[in-house]
Amino acid sequence: MLTKVSSGTPAAGELSLSIVIPVFNEQSVLMANAEALANYFDNMLGSDNWLYVFVDNGSTDGTPALLRHVVERWPLSRVVNLQKPNYGAALKAGLRTTTTKWVYMLDIEQWDLPFMTWAWNNRHRYDLFIGSKRADPTLNFQRPYRRFLSAGLNAALQMLFRYSGTDTHGPKLLNRESLNAIIANCELDRGQFDTELVLRAMRNCKRLVEVPVEYRETRPHRNAMIKKICWNLIALRRLQHVMRGVPFEGAVRYYRLAREDVLAQYQPKPFAHREADLV
Repeated sequence: MLTKVSSGTPAAGELSLSIVIPVFNEQSVLMANAEALANYFDNMLGSDNWLYVFVDNGSTDGTPALLRHVVERWPLSRVVNLQKPNYGAALKAGLRTTTTKWVYMLDIEQWDLPFMTWAWNNRHRYDLFIGSKRADPTLNFQRPYRRFLSAGLNAALQMLFRYSGTDTHGPKLLNRESLNAIIANCELDRGQFDTELVLRAMRNCKRLVEVPVEYRETRPHRNAMIKKICWNLIALRRLQHVMRGVPFEGAVRYYRLAREDVLAQYQPKPFAHREADLV
């Protein structure tokens, strides 16, 4: 079951941007990181031109109470509540709640400001911006076994689905108006929702662009590697079933850029929060 709390005016459809962030037991980092992100978006767009869409993914700690404070602190924001943890269902619920044309999909403890700035500056050129932790190995600070798992999953996507990219699970900026029908057709949840979204967009000839992002692990992973592998194998079988009826509708429009292309347009203000400041 899904419930929603919202507050504030103007209507979200009149705003420029929504930021969809799933959260699960994030009381230790939620407010500090929400404040850091809010400062960034206020600086980029102005305080009345964006809103948070937090999706509480079945939290059992103090996160729900903090989310009520989020709505008080940033009154345009919304909170969507899910009864049990499911990352993909949370992303889907958040996206389907948004009414703005542009939507960021971010994690509360992991984002990349140069990518976000570059994507926003170039938002009219592409339909879906994908931040890849695997596109530039010098920016990927995962543990070796996590890099191995990511590489194996991406190899399976390339072999089974003819995927052109290196990652489907990173931060994203998307043109919701362009991708709305695709979002509505996505069937999977958990870790495969955003993979299905990317694959469907690619086969639908949408303009996708992939750029490298810096990735640092900030906390222990909640699932053991063997459990993650088993889940991925099951999910890949489900993904095969779903994508079997989704044809390539024309030539693929998938673009890649280097980190230096992104950094060339990133000029943070002296008072802006950097990644190093995040909790």
